[in-house]
Amino acid sequence: MRVVCFKCGTQKEFDPREYRCDCGSPWEPLERMDFDLQLIDRNASTLWRYKEIFGLEEVGVPLSLGAGWTPLVDMEFAGARTWFKLEFVSPTGSFKDRGTEVEMNYLKVAGVQEVVEDSSGNAGASMAAYAARAGLKASIFAPDSASPAKLAQIGIFGAELNKVPGPRIESTRAALKAVEDGAVYASHAYNPVYLLGQQSAAWELWEQFGQDVPDALVIPTGQGGLLMGAWLGFRRLVNAGMIQKMPRLFAAQPELLAPIHDAFTQNLDDIPEATPTHKSIAEGLAIVRPVRAKRLLQALRESEGGAITVTEEEIMHAYRQLALRGIFAEPSSAVAAAAVPKIREKLGSSERIAAALTGSGLKSPLKE
Repeated sequence: MRVVCFKCGTQKEFDPREYRCDCGSPWEPLERMDFDLQLIDRNASTLWRYKEIFGLEEVGVPLSLGAGWTPLVDMEFAGARTWFKLEFVSPTGSFKDRGTEVEMNYLKVAGVQEVVEDSSGNAGASMAAYAARAGLKASIFAPDSASPAKLAQIGIFGAELNKVPGPRIESTRAALKAVEDGAVYASHAYNPVYLLGQQSAAWELWEQFGQDVPDALVIPTGQGGLLMGAWLGFRRLVNAGMIQKMPRLFAAQPELLAPIHDAFTQNLDDIPEATPTHKSIAEGLAIVRPVRAKRLLQALRESEGGAITVTEEEIMHAYRQLALRGIFAEPSSAVAAAAVPKIREKLGSSERIAAALTGSGLKSPLKE
């Protein structure tokens, strides 16, 4: 698989043992201009319907747990019709499976036997499950304050769970120390094959909208893998002439920790590291500075979207409103739903707004 460094322009065949470029920036899949409808396997009800479009010749018959092709449900919400992409209807209950399933197939073929990941819970659970599926050893570093349900999920798949005291960033530091000792860093934040898998969310949405796209797509954003994947996926559709314009992309973040929003509204071209003062109920978004900071800002601006913050009260209200409509999403997902009224106020009631709900409510249920 060919990858490119956005910062310095270096291109090469991806080596999983080199998780980032020598300049320090993360690798991205080399952008492609083609998208052939005839290559979609319409008999496949998983993300592997796009196997030929991924272009991963290295992967023969993939090992799958069934990630992808998640439901798109439309309903009355915040006074208008809204579309919810239920990314939590995934093998381990979160959108991370979309990228992890493709990534782990690639790593298996590349001969990797042991992987390391850091996570607030969902990415770790996803990595642990797919490591078990592929027969790889996994070591997961997670905050000791993470949701007990998420930590239990990591353990049940047989991964080595390392609980790290302190804020989320300390788990990353611990994982990187293990990488220095020779482990392969299979980070959802850095791995370009994971990012390739996340592009399939854009292609699914396009298919589910009848080879069209919504006017706007709001995504709860911490590290930003789904937002980046969606942007690159829609760019490919634009490049291939399948759509004229991509949806306006909106990153939704809790007010208590919103580094992307702050940088966007201050018109910065990079995201300074934030200092959290209080913990949000949206624990899955507790990232002080995303790895792909500059690219996320570029994605928001080029798509003519933006960044929205919501209060803890607004998150809780959206969490309950979703539940009253039969959707049990975790608080981090409810951030996107809480942002919908604010985006609708900006765009108008006639615009078609879709929102990604990224994690199951069973992951971190709130006490009522």
